[in-house]
Amino acid sequence: MPAPRLRLPGLPPIQLSAATLVMIAVVALLVAPGFQSIPGISSGAALALSVGVALALVLSVALHEIGHAVVARASGAHVDHIALTLWGGHTTYRARRVGALSSVLISLAGPAVNLVLAIAAGLLGNGVGQEGATAHLLTMISSLNWALAVFNLLPGLPMDGGRAVEAGLGALLRRPASATRITAWAGRVIAVIVVAGPLLTALRFPSTTSLILVMWGFMIAAMLWRGAGEALHDAGLHERVRTLRVREVMSPVALVRSDAVLSQLPAQGPQVLVLDPAHGAGLLDEDAVRSVPSQEHERVPVGAVTTWLGPPGRLAVTLEGDELVAEIQEQRRALHLVVDERGDVVGVVTTAMVDRALQQR
Repeated sequence: MPAPRLRLPGLPPIQLSAATLVMIAVVALLVAPGFQSIPGISSGAALALSVGVALALVLSVALHEIGHAVVARASGAHVDHIALTLWGGHTTYRARRVGALSSVLISLAGPAVNLVLAIAAGLLGNGVGQEGATAHLLTMISSLNWALAVFNLLPGLPMDGGRAVEAGLGALLRRPASATRITAWAGRVIAVIVVAGPLLTALRFPSTTSLILVMWGFMIAAMLWRGAGEALHDAGLHERVRTLRVREVMSPVALVRSDAVLSQLPAQGPQVLVLDPAHGAGLLDEDAVRSVPSQEHERVPVGAVTTWLGPPGRLAVTLEGDELVAEIQEQRRALHLVVDERGDVVGVVTTAMVDRALQQR
């Protein structure tokens, strides 16, 4: 079942996750003791205020991601959606090319929103006084936004600070994959610190350390470690992508119309690509061809033994590396015709052929 999406005017779709409810419950449990210690407050009011802090955190995360989305759009990227998850959220966007400065600004936009929220909540808290439930509520909201901002600015992947360092370091070194590896390993070091901090605190002060806090630290560290691992994998993939050349990936083809009969097919030669105005392009099904009796070859049309793949895309024979992959992703076709400078078809490329080429590198 697809996750529900919230659609607000002028914003990308916001995808909601049931795991967000878990985050609300955990945060409410962590902050509840602070409200329960306020003199004269009932248990029901303490619970309501704790849930209010958790909901404010979810709203802060959403505004954080909207900050990323707004700057990404301003940088020319297409924002697909915002997702709110157990660990906070993420913004999915795509662009043919985003410069280093734009990448840094996109990465820092989210923490900047949390800094503004932290300062605003802190000022409001000072305005209502230092004591009471309202003051404590605003102080908690301010503290959580400070924590979000500082945590996300840590210089390791997959945090926003790590992405900003990755973009700047990639431009400086002129080797994006090396920058990704450096910031990913920094992210793994941060993951170890995140799990070690609460654990050492629990060992030293077992009676005053929350078990939920320790468990949450383990879960966040696992998320950071996995995110850093994915970044390392992506760095290797990016290096392999840079070596791709459409001339090396493509398969030569012989073009045949769908209304041609089997007897007109070349006996030997390159792969046969069948073209049809209604079905687009397709590849000859060799098993289906062999099943047709030889005496029927002069009557059976080629289109009857073709696996149709829909309208084909078109790729310039000079494409390579990131531009080749970006063009394939943008066209979203199962099959692409490779054309030379004169517009003549010189080969064919499928997504399976690209995947196979990447695996062999």
